[in-house]
Amino acid sequence: MQQVNADILQRFFISSILFLFFNASLIEKCEALEIKIEVLDFINDINILIYDKITESICKSLSQAHNVCAKWAWTHDATFASEKYELTHFTRKSKRFNMTVSLCIENLIIKLKSNIQVLEAQLNMKLQWDLHLRQIEADYVIKMLILSQLEVFIWRVTFAKARQIYSAMIRLKMTFKASIWHQRDKEEKLSSTKWRLETLQNQALHHVINVFRKVNIETLKVETYTFLLHVHLNKLQNQVTLRS
Repeated sequence: MQQVNADILQRFFISSILFLFFNASLIEKCEALEIKIEVLDFINDINILIYDKITESICKSLSQAHNVCAKWAWTHDATFASEKYELTHFTRKSKRFNMTVSLCIENLIIKLKSNIQVLEAQLNMKLQWDLHLRQIEADYVIKMLILSQLEVFIWRVTFAKARQIYSAMIRLKMTFKASIWHQRDKEEKLSSTKWRLETLQNQALHHVINVFRKVNIETLKVETYTFLLHVHLNKLQNQVTLRS
């Protein structure tokens, strides 16, 4: 076996796969610590989750985990961008805990943030999804504008193509990480969050079939061969459950 030294560009198509092997030992070292820790990793985006009932203990454990990361970085010729570090505490009852505790790492004081972004999921301290939903609505406006422009500049866009664009570009974005934030409603009555998403889908489907009049929602779904959005979310959640 011969060792080959080569640089791999970040945008190279196999770089993301190779990076999984590169930082696998980092995740193993962190999770070997005698604390309740979970490491969420996607290529070079690493998130450390600590479970504890005392915020001061959480910050101490995070500092301990960072020491492990720093040693790994030194032996693997890697560098962590400390200016990108973010800290938050997830709890529904913030008054029970000291939420003013900051984290000090490498002479850098990391103050608590009420909202953070993990990949493309918007998270707040109380694990409520209104911020994420507002981001979905903002992205929806941009995607619908793109869809409108495609219909204007591409001659005779068929219904099938318009529906395909909606499913691949708009609905896919709306349901991103649905297995995390989507919860089945115990009753048939939908939550306000799902109603807002259903409204977005209805607007998009009206646009897809070029119907600018009031149409029964169930009829609209039949005409476009599209599930109700909360049914589609349940389907995605079932797929994740079967894979786990």
